[in-house]
Amino acid sequence: MLRYDSMPRAEHEIVVAASIDRAFDVIVDFERYPEFLPEMREVQVLDRQDRVAIVRFDLELIMRISYTLRFEEKRPAALTWTLKEAKMLAASTGGWTLVAVNDASTRINYSLEVQLKGLIPKSVSTRLLGTTLPETLSRFKQRIEGKA
Repeated sequence: MLRYDSMPRAEHEIVVAASIDRAFDVIVDFERYPEFLPEMREVQVLDRQDRVAIVRFDLELIMRISYTLRFEEKRPAALTWTLKEAKMLAASTGGWTLVAVNDASTRINYSLEVQLKGLIPKSVSTRLLGTTLPETLSRFKQRIEGKA
């Protein structure tokens, strides 16, 4: 589902054949993202204390993008983030919400809002959200289920 308002937003839900703990562990294992997300060039955890992580991502979609996010973990049910630093992004917020369906499956909701800096058309970020997000979540599903 895409909503079109002041800041492009995408939200998608999947169900994975894995426990909520397994799903959460894969989602917060940031440094392993390049192993199963081909557009992710590098990930560095700059700081991790208590339930807060500062993580820098280098991503290549249509262009090379580097950004740093501040994550807050609420194990095992949620992970939220806000933008800490980026040259091309004016804003980025989002999160993962996990709900155990039973011991062997988990419903995962992913939401993301981004705003690009400068004169980049809103249609570009909306297209990125609309096509990239479902592919990314499919890769997370495969990784969580042990298929990638």
